[in-house]
Amino acid sequence: MDNQNIQIIQYIKNSLASGISKEDIYKNLLGRGWSIDLIQQNFDAIDSEKKSEEAPKKAITVILIIAAVLVGAGIFSFIASNWQNIEKPFKIGIIFTSMLASYTVGWLLKERTKLKRIGESLFLLGSIIYGSGIFLIAQMFHTTANWPDGFILWMIGSIVMAFAIEAYSIFFMAIILGVVSLIGYPWGLLDGINTHSFIFTPSILLCASTVITLVSGLVIRKKIPPNFKDFY
Repeated sequence: MDNQNIQIIQYIKNSLASGISKEDIYKNLLGRGWSIDLIQQNFDAIDSEKKSEEAPKKAITVILIIAAVLVGAGIFSFIASNWQNIEKPFKIGIIFTSMLASYTVGWLLKERTKLKRIGESLFLLGSIIYGSGIFLIAQMFHTTANWPDGFILWMIGSIVMAFAIEAYSIFFMAIILGVVSLIGYPWGLLDGINTHSFIFTPSILLCASTVITLVSGLVIRKKIPPNFKDFY
């Protein structure tokens, strides 16, 4: 890279860091006699450099998310294998302690250290434990209900946590949970009609989930980072 390009790249980086818009940088460089093609070439070089730097970070994020899911699955597989031998108070204690521990350590790592991605993964693990806890506690107390209700409650809790810490991985999990409950409801209705055992979901829960989902979608659409908008 020649000195001319190095000077332009350095100027662009410094200007962007100072909050100067891309249009103003173009105007300033054109005023200095640089050609549009040369300016664009250097902007492209900076974009390529950023992408190469972000690629490993994205890979690490994906690995940590997968790790959080696997750890959550492992914890509950272990608990499930010994579930019948554990007393109810201890079962509830395990669920709440695991969830609070994940959230607490996640918050400490995200807010007090530079390990933000590990902290966010622990928040995701906490949300998985929260959802699993809904079904385990319902099973423990033999709660008669429509199973998609559990996914709706899980989705609402996940959305609240995602807003609290601005974690997009939890937002995406909430979307999956919403889709599962949406697909599950028609089957639950048909099964309930055939067996005469269906208990209708309280209207308040359905209305709340609809409003929360709509508002969340609007807010997320405004706040979502530019690199995620390519999916829309």
